[in-house]
Amino acid sequence: MRKSTRQPPSPVQLIDGELRIGGHLNARLFNLLEAVERIGSINRAAREVGLSYKGAWEMIERANSLSPRMLIETATGGRDGGGTKLTETGRKLLSLFSRLQEEHRLFLDDLNRNLADDPELLLWLRRLFMKASARNQWFGTIADVDIGAVNAEVYVELKGGARLVAAVTRESVASLGLAKGKEVLALVKAPLVMVVADLEGYRLSARNQLSGTITHLQKGAVNAEVVIGLPGGDSVAATITNQSVESLGLATGIPATAVFKAGAVILGVTD
Repeated sequence: MRKSTRQPPSPVQLIDGELRIGGHLNARLFNLLEAVERIGSINRAAREVGLSYKGAWEMIERANSLSPRMLIETATGGRDGGGTKLTETGRKLLSLFSRLQEEHRLFLDDLNRNLADDPELLLWLRRLFMKASARNQWFGTIADVDIGAVNAEVYVELKGGARLVAAVTRESVASLGLAKGKEVLALVKAPLVMVVADLEGYRLSARNQLSGTITHLQKGAVNAEVVIGLPGGDSVAATITNQSVESLGLATGIPATAVFKAGAVILGVTD
């Protein structure tokens, strides 16, 4: 029976990094050196790795200044037709980097496999890789899903206990797999958030009303950013006019409520 030579699949690269020797010599230089050795011309090697001739020479000169011996040598004419090739020192350095690169790859693969087995770290790292233009981004857990004839309301509990409501389509519920207990990312753009300084005696139609304390207020030429800190550490940012700041008497340290409609909330999930 023939032994299988299949390698285990590479893990998702949650942690990555660049290998450098001495803090200066990186893969770009060694790709250039490998191309010089193979092609026999700095000019053609530079074009192959995406460098200008001047840039390639400067890179090699920096490496030469760090090396006790020259890394490349150039011959003109002769029995072998001349050209450029690596010196013995250059070949040794290239071989060393190739070995280190393989060890570096194995180290990162092992590290990423270990991280993939830790649900808490995996979740934290995935959060770091999420990018969105919305100023407000909160992670929470779905507390309930109320499905109607066309749309659905998804209730999300934030880490401080506050709840927000998102209005989404039934198709979104199905495609995102939205269900009670699932963690989601809720996004709301700052201009869609209204700030109310005193709700006493008023009832608003907007479903989301998150109360806290103003922790930051920054005025611009026309508008201002108001950040309201919520219990548990989350915060809500709103973009309102400077006139509204003055008329509402907003300032850091005073209570305020962030108000936004359920339709302003966008939900996202990790795969």
